[in-house]
Amino acid sequence: MNNLARELDHAVTQEFGTVLRVGGDEVFVRAGSGDHRARRAASCLVCPSEGDLVLLATNAQGHGFVLAVLERDQAEPTRLVVDGDMQLAPTGKLTLAAGGDMQLAPTGKLTLAAGGVELVAREALKVLAGSVELKAIAGNVVLERISLIGRYLESDFERVKSFAKSCDSVLERFSQRVKRSYRTIEESDHVRAGQIDYVARRTMNLHGENAVVTAAELVKVDGAQIHVG
Repeated sequence: MNNLARELDHAVTQEFGTVLRVGGDEVFVRAGSGDHRARRAASCLVCPSEGDLVLLATNAQGHGFVLAVLERDQAEPTRLVVDGDMQLAPTGKLTLAAGGDMQLAPTGKLTLAAGGVELVAREALKVLAGSVELKAIAGNVVLERISLIGRYLESDFERVKSFAKSCDSVLERFSQRVKRSYRTIEESDHVRAGQIDYVARRTMNLHGENAVVTAAELVKVDGAQIHVG
C-alpha cells in the first residue's frame, strides 16, 4: 500500500491547456482537469503568452510545468527566454537565418536581446545581409589583418586620430577641402609631380637655411617690387 501511495505521489499527468495569463515566473493554464498554476520548464525556451495552447504536466500535489508551447497566434512574436546565461555550442556549423534566407526561415525577424552577447567561431564567422547597421556607445576592433572592398565609402566624424608605422595609397584622384592645415615632418618631404601650382590669396612664405631653385629652361620672377638681399 505504501508503494502504491508513493507511486501515486510521483505520478504525472500530461494534458493540453490554454494559457489564461502570465505573471512573473507563473503561468496560469486552463485545462480539462481545471485551472492550474504552473511554471515554465527549463527545456521550454519559448515564453508562453496569453491564448497559447501548451502541454501541461501536473502531479498529485498540484505542481505544474509547461513543457512546450504547441500553438500560438502567428501575429505575436516568439520569444526565447532562459534564466541566467545561455551557450550555443554545436559540434558543427551554426546558421541563423531569417527573412527568407535560403528558405530556412521564410518570414520573420530574428532578435537577440541579452545583457551581453558573445560570438565565438574557431574557423570563420560570416554575416550575409541586405544591409548591416551597428549602434554602440563605444567599440573596439582588434584585427591582425583587414581587407575592405566596396564601391563607395562615406564617413562622418567629429574627430579622427590615427597612428600607423607606414601608409601607402594609390589613387586616381585626391581632393581635400580644409579650413586649416598643419603638417610637421621631422626628416624629409619629397614631391614628384608633372606640374605644381600653388596660389596664395595673401602671402606665400618660403624659408630655409639654404634655398636652391633650378630650371632647365626658364626661371621667371614677376612682381610690383622685387627685393633681393
